[in-house]
Amino acid sequence: MEYQLEIYPPGSCDSHACIKTLTAATPFLPIRNGDLINTKTWDVEWPLLRIVNVEHLISEISRGIDPSGRIIHRILLYTESVPDTAKTRIQAPRESMT
Repeated sequence: MEYQLEIYPPGSCDSHACIKTLTAATPFLPIRNGDLINTKTWDVEWPLLRIVNVEHLISEISRGIDPSGRIIHRILLYTESVPDTAKTRIQAPRESMT
């Protein structure tokens, strides 16, 4: 099993626009609408993003003669840009995010 986390820029769901893909051998902690992503260490123009939608994509990929193949669990995170301020961090997510 492989786990991938794909983060998309504000307002985009284009698979070619993904700004960051993280891969792990173990599942990521739960992520939900309203969670914040601090991107200050990435080379992107948005220092703080809020998750507006989470989508899961689970697929099987065969590997040569191994019939069991491999399962990939992709978590696609769609975002919006939010102000990089203390107020944003202490403010409860909007009602539509819950």
